[in-house]
Amino acid sequence: MIVGYARVSTSDQNISTQVEILKEKGCEKIFTDIASGVREHREGLNDMLSYLRKGDIVIVYKTDRIFRSLKNMIDLIEKFNEKEILFKSITEPAFDTTSANGKFIIQIFSAVAEFERNLISERTKSGLEGARKRKKLLGRPKGSSKKSIEKYQYAKHLYDNKKISIDKACKQAGISKATFYRVEKQS
Repeated sequence: MIVGYARVSTSDQNISTQVEILKEKGCEKIFTDIASGVREHREGLNDMLSYLRKGDIVIVYKTDRIFRSLKNMIDLIEKFNEKEILFKSITEPAFDTTSANGKFIIQIFSAVAEFERNLISERTKSGLEGARKRKKLLGRPKGSSKKSIEKYQYAKHLYDNKKISIDKACKQAGISKATFYRVEKQS
């Protein structure tokens, strides 16, 4: 089955042009979303992914209608490959896993994305190792901040001298009760 996916970012935009083009290209079922491409959850896309079966072909007008990023593209193409689903972009013929050339292009993008992930990992490990050699403390600082200690002292003063409840003292000092007791415990 040929399945289409169309998306526009806002309700002000017209999705009907994409839908008509997808119908002209033979799409028997079309899923749509009106949502920003950066949104993780897109109901139409999720419904389409659940609907797809082995041998289906997914067609989009343009790759930016379905993919949020290079990583997202690689992840979705891997999902398609696992289910033995093919993918085509109407305006970008290089993105066509129904052909050997299209599969090759997608594999190149996958390899580049993996290379980039490996470089980031190596740089992170190298940076952490260098910081350790310089005796740089890593992670979250221990203890309370100077600002929290000052707020604790003010709340404690209000509680001890003004005879108001801890709740009210903390509220006036702008400190949570949890922070108040944590600072008190460290004192």
